[in-house]
Amino acid sequence: MTSYINVVNMNDLRAIIPFLIFFPIFSFAQHDEDEHEHDEIHGIVVEDFGDSLSPIPGAQLTWLGSTITAITDADGKFEIEHDDEYHDLVIEAFGFKTDTIEFEHEEFLSIVIRDGNLIEGVVVEFDADKLRLSLMDPLNAHLIDQGELRKAACCSLAESFETDPSVDASFTDAVTGTRQIQMMGLSGKYVQLMQDNIPMTRGLATVNGLEFTPGAWINSIQVSKGAGSVVNGYESLTGQINVDWKKPGNAEQLHVNVYGNQSGRAELNVIADQSIGNRWESTLLVHGKQNQVKWDNNQDGFMDNPLSSNFNVHNQWNFVGDNLHVELGAGALAFNTVAGQMDYNKGASVIGSIYGVELETRRAQGFAKIGYLYPDEHYKSIAIQLSGSYQKMNNLFDRVNYSGEQLSGVANLIYQDEIGESEKQTFRTGISFLYDEYQEIHRFDRYARLEMVPGAYFEYNLAPNDDFTLVAGMRGDLHNLYGFFYSPRLHLRYKLGELSAIKLSAGKGQRTPNIFAENIGYFASSRQWVIEGDTDATGYGLQPEIAWNFGFNFTKKFLVGLAEREGSWTVDLYHTRFENQVVIDLEDATMVRFYNLNGQSFSSSIQTELNYELMKRTSIRLAYRYLDVRTDYISGLLERPFVPKHRGFINLEYATKETEKEGSWKFDATVQWTGEQRIACTKDKSIEYRLPDYTDPFFVLNGQVSKIFNPQWEIYVGGENLLNYKQTNPILASSEPFSSDFDASMVWAPIFGRMLYMGLRFTIQ
Repeated sequence: MTSYINVVNMNDLRAIIPFLIFFPIFSFAQHDEDEHEHDEIHGIVVEDFGDSLSPIPGAQLTWLGSTITAITDADGKFEIEHDDEYHDLVIEAFGFKTDTIEFEHEEFLSIVIRDGNLIEGVVVEFDADKLRLSLMDPLNAHLIDQGELRKAACCSLAESFETDPSVDASFTDAVTGTRQIQMMGLSGKYVQLMQDNIPMTRGLATVNGLEFTPGAWINSIQVSKGAGSVVNGYESLTGQINVDWKKPGNAEQLHVNVYGNQSGRAELNVIADQSIGNRWESTLLVHGKQNQVKWDNNQDGFMDNPLSSNFNVHNQWNFVGDNLHVELGAGALAFNTVAGQMDYNKGASVIGSIYGVELETRRAQGFAKIGYLYPDEHYKSIAIQLSGSYQKMNNLFDRVNYSGEQLSGVANLIYQDEIGESEKQTFRTGISFLYDEYQEIHRFDRYARLEMVPGAYFEYNLAPNDDFTLVAGMRGDLHNLYGFFYSPRLHLRYKLGELSAIKLSAGKGQRTPNIFAENIGYFASSRQWVIEGDTDATGYGLQPEIAWNFGFNFTKKFLVGLAEREGSWTVDLYHTRFENQVVIDLEDATMVRFYNLNGQSFSSSIQTELNYELMKRTSIRLAYRYLDVRTDYISGLLERPFVPKHRGFINLEYATKETEKEGSWKFDATVQWTGEQRIACTKDKSIEYRLPDYTDPFFVLNGQVSKIFNPQWEIYVGGENLLNYKQTNPILASSEPFSSDFDASMVWAPIFGRMLYMGLRFTIQ
């Protein structure tokens, strides 16, 4: 297992950043001098299912008799150098037969695979942005790609779901600006967050780690509902979100994204990619964010937006050999936030005089992925994934301090092969090891925990024909604190005709709670923290959370009218039932209580979504979701607070025809309707601060206009919460922040008003 990376001294880091940024750019100049010696061939590799096309990411293309190689990106696209002496192009991809095509000097190569074989003479014309749903994938997953992400500002991972109706984003409180997500009415901590299929954002980073991934760094996001694959671990309870970072193979040669909004927030992202010889390629990602302007539009005496100063850098190197593929990556970040009353400045507070909040995070992480493909056995391979991270947090909420450290390491050895000589039966198996070391301080109490979890798994895939797929997995893990546990997972897919499919899933997951880091918003209140367990015992004296998830999905694709406009309709039914859960009880307004579940806790979700191309370059997305989320509290079985039973969603997109002279325009608008939500009981507060039992429904409108001048230059202007809907008095007793009535954690609607922004993108492919 890789050792963790020491946190970088910030002065040293700032000194080397100019070199890290400009070295690849200077290298481009040298690279460009040699470009005249070779032609650049562009193309795409897709799989043809008869009713739809799906890109094949990660396919390797090599000129026969040479070492010139390219890898397809998340949209199946590639570009590869060509010399006149090479005429045969070899295509290799996991799960497909290795084959060769003869190159005849085409400007664009369309490589289509059907039933594992290359289909010659087919021209591929499709918009990769529309490839959101697959009838063939047994998992209920959809892709949020570059076209979708650029519909909004997407300044961080937490802000990347504005046009996706399956994931909700909100704030933990009205002071710190920390964002969190929900899926199926449950907190994002029950969703397994991965970076390039390696669990990364976990533990102390579960909530604030969403800010660790800048939106400009994201190539695509895969959102999977229900139990995930056993290969990726046991911590998926409601779904998986896999973030595909820009890296060698899909990153632009140079990409610069500048963003600013009316509150004074400014961001800069720089992405640079460089080939080193024929085998190595490196990508450098740099992010900086500043917000040093104080605003108080609602006149409550508190900053509307926290002051922030963030810096993030990541570097990845990939090696592609004939049978060996290596990915190495490392990065570091420093995040600083200051919030509270308008008169508060960092380190200047007099306790009991001015209410202030200071959040500081330092993190370093690295990973290695090494894969070997057996020659002449296209599905057989062995790979190892190694990752390590170190994170340190120092948080001060006026008179309450919370600090935490986490040292983590993950190792996963994966072997895959066929059963027999047919691709109808395949399997993946392997062993894994998880290491987590925690040190936390809350007020004057110290909490320490060391987790070591060796595990093994086996996943069987049966696909006797195009109409049916079964994926059955089982993993067993031996936790040094909680003993042995098992995690079964099952996925079934059955195709109904050419354009419809149903999917069924069931699975079990387990996770260890981190109650302080996962509930950081409650520090911004006068609530007392009460842990109803043996706090001297490991894990705060609380048991791990265990849940079963059952799911059903129906997907129907269709073509309408003489123009055969594309559309899709989906229905999702999911039910999550907890065997044990750490209950967060807010029903006494003077405290937040944590205890093991005694009774039942469940979430039932129904969602339907319609996607349709109204006319050429004009599409609409409609969605509706119903949630029934309840938990047995000390006071009885109640609806989970701040979870809307009903939610509606409309997204409209229009693009003008692109021309070489004028470029194109893109227009996007999203309307979200949120139904009423139960408010946690406030009867213990003073009369003037007591709230009703339920909130009012409300609408939120976001919009953006983009002007694409050419493949290099793009400008975008947009607005969030354009209807200017705001929660009235989001901070209870804001004029008395040291009283027992003070509470900034009762947030259910937008805190800030209308927010306008603009940005610039410059790209060299």
